[in-house]
Amino acid sequence: MKKLLFVCSMIVVSLTASAQFTVYQPVEVPRTSYTPSPGYGTPFTIYEPVYGNPYQQRQQQAKPKMQEVTLRGYYKKGNDWYNMPIRVGIIGEEIRLLSIKTQYGWSNCGNKASEVGAWDSEEIRDNFNYKAYTTIYGTIYF
Repeated sequence: MKKLLFVCSMIVVSLTASAQFTVYQPVEVPRTSYTPSPGYGTPFTIYEPVYGNPYQQRQQQAKPKMQEVTLRGYYKKGNDWYNMPIRVGIIGEEIRLLSIKTQYGWSNCGNKASEVGAWDSEEIRDNFNYKAYTTIYGTIYF
């Protein structure tokens, strides 16, 4: 039994040792696409890089530019209202609260603003159009 265990361990050691001394040989990759028989999934396509003129300018769709506005934002603490300068960015139909002014300077937010809705109190619906949440002051209305 000991001899059999010794022989098996030597075979395993020799197999792992010979696996380290293999020589790399690149495989020739065909430049055509392969389509399997129907019912075997999507066809497999070989990646072929496209070489273009590096000096040719690509025409990209122009992204709408953000219009940045500085205005006053209001938040409620207890029963009192407080205000501070805020920066709001407008891109098409989307409105984002970009930053709020604290005593140490501008603090970045980037939160998406939403319209004041029916779930908000009457006081808020009568005085504000949009609201956005911040971690520092909670919900800011503007």
